[in-house]
Amino acid sequence: MVLILAAALDSVLPAELARRIGYNSEGYTLAILLGAWIQFARPRLDGSTRWALTFLVGAASLTLALTLFTSDLPSRFKTLNETFFALSLLLPYVTLARPLRRWPPAVSAVLLVVVVAGVALGSGDSPVVLLAETMAVFVLAPLAFDWVDRAILDPQAQTSTRLRYAWYALFIAIPLVVVLLGDDAREGGGVHEVLQYVGRVHEAVIGLLLVQLYFAVGLQRTGTVPPPRTSDAQ
Repeated sequence: MVLILAAALDSVLPAELARRIGYNSEGYTLAILLGAWIQFARPRLDGSTRWALTFLVGAASLTLALTLFTSDLPSRFKTLNETFFALSLLLPYVTLARPLRRWPPAVSAVLLVVVVAGVALGSGDSPVVLLAETMAVFVLAPLAFDWVDRAILDPQAQTSTRLRYAWYALFIAIPLVVVLLGDDAREGGGVHEVLQYVGRVHEAVIGLLLVQLYFAVGLQRTGTVPPPRTSDAQ
């Protein structure tokens, strides 16, 4: 991230590769800050200061997002506003005590409807379009942390290995397919417009995937083993 923000990544990588990696700086920033919060801050927040500090950091993230959004800084800095908009709500969300009830997938479904409606009915400068990466984080995070990899935030949760790896594979496959289809496939309405929007949210996918892989695969936060079924025990 230092090299990207200093516009010096091409000094250590081929120019074309550096350019493509630099496009996803929002995702790397999300992964670094969200991962640090989950690993180092969240376990230490307790008592009366828990939510005061959480909302203070969330407010600071929102302030930084608005500052970047309205600034005249170079695009490599300004584009990070979407990450900080996402973190302003995502940090309080992951700080909630687990387990949550079954509402997180419903939240994702409602937000997805809002996004689809916003893309279909809104213009190119509507908030849903301008903050595509932020909206993608809001849609995907409840599924990532409270359906697929619940043990990242709740060590006693049970997770499915098949579901987790199917999710990771999907997270990798969808951006690759969109890239391989090329820019021409994103021109026009209907399916083409959907591909255009999906192509704009790669950073959200990369950021959440890195966090999930770091904790669930790297740190083995996979939860407890499901008890055997009665028929299996017999």
